[in-house]
Amino acid sequence: MKYNHVVCATFLSRPNRFIAQVRLADGREETVHVKNTGRCKELLQPNALIYVQRNDNPARKTKLDLITVEKN
Repeated sequence: MKYNHVVCATFLSRPNRFIAQVRLADGREETVHVKNTGRCKELLQPNALIYVQRNDNPARKTKLDLITVEKN
């Protein structure tokens, strides 16, 4: 699978199974869509390094998708 427009971010929280709060490298906080609605509790820990993909579809509520997380 090939991803375009990928940026690094820091995971902050997951208010529900469909969205997450993240901090981008420039310091902005964003709400992102979580494609995997499973628990991911062991991976999505505060301050985890994640990667998000920008989506330019104007019909979407979020501009970014969470695509992967680095496991330490």
